[in-house]
Amino acid sequence: MKPIDRVYAALYHEEPDKIPDSRDIAGLGSILDREVVISGVNFTIWKSPFGSLHLDYVNPTTGISSDVFEYGWVRPENFVWWHTISPAVRWPEDLDKIEPPKPNERRIEGAKRAAKELHEKGYFVIIGHHSAFDSSWRYLRGLKQWLIDIKRDISFAKRVIELAIKPQIEIANIYLEETRADAVYVTGDLGTPRGPFISPQVYNELVYPWDLRMNQSYHKRGAFVFIHSHGYIIPLLDSMVEAGFNCINPISPLCRMNLAEVKEKYGDKISFHAELSVKMPIGKEIDTLRYSQILYGKNIEEKIEAMKYTVSIGAPGGGFIFAHIPKEDTEEKKKYMKAWEKIRRYPLKEYF
Repeated sequence: MKPIDRVYAALYHEEPDKIPDSRDIAGLGSILDREVVISGVNFTIWKSPFGSLHLDYVNPTTGISSDVFEYGWVRPENFVWWHTISPAVRWPEDLDKIEPPKPNERRIEGAKRAAKELHEKGYFVIIGHHSAFDSSWRYLRGLKQWLIDIKRDISFAKRVIELAIKPQIEIANIYLEETRADAVYVTGDLGTPRGPFISPQVYNELVYPWDLRMNQSYHKRGAFVFIHSHGYIIPLLDSMVEAGFNCINPISPLCRMNLAEVKEKYGDKISFHAELSVKMPIGKEIDTLRYSQILYGKNIEEKIEAMKYTVSIGAPGGGFIFAHIPKEDTEEKKKYMKAWEKIRRYPLKEYF
């Protein structure tokens, strides 16, 4: 099967020839422009189309000297953090002064050509943007003030979220019509390992209407919708599934997201683009240091055992895309990938 056919089969909850992984997916990038103000070693300051100012930087707690980079399973650029230096909406009256982002015709034309080439090579092609909740604080208010807004003045928060996401939906629809991309990858953390940033009630009142509108709009144009969100978001999943998301990432044990629990409850309703997982008690935390050692350390056998567990839980019946694929080619990673190529083949019973 071609990569695109493999991913489509998984998203339709069918078992393809083998489990798709991140190499089967090719991205066209974000639909929004960035204006770089200044850049240097491990940092970039840039301006968004909303007018907000941002800093991308390598988190000092996982810097170059950190053990997390020692064995090459993750690189410093994978740990770039995004800090909002100056949000676009400092005062309520700023809402009426901001010009919404406009489509960049030159970039769309380039994306159209790139999508054509990638489709001819057999890839599943995606475009991306930030979610309604995430864009509201990231571009417009800053996280702390956004959470205060939600608590103090939900009517104002509704105006903010409309300004944040409506123009992105409109631009993404143009991209979908021009590029025929297969999916939109929507990014935005909805919580921490302790739980969601907002209650299910607030999600349903504030975020759900826009998630539903967004997903219906993209589905109308033949595209799937992926949602990337860290955090323990189990309390929100019923509504997120109802809103029409097709696939969720990363389902990380670091966020108390239990793949077995999510598969049991939602495996017939939504697909998983899942990180390497481990067996864990439902609703409880795991030893994050130990999991990080499995994820980023040098012990390949531990990784392979975690891979087997992840596949045994997530892959039966389809609806599963594996996310933990190394980018570099070392002897250790060759052993890991050799195991993966054996494990990923359907029918799974031949291996397990």
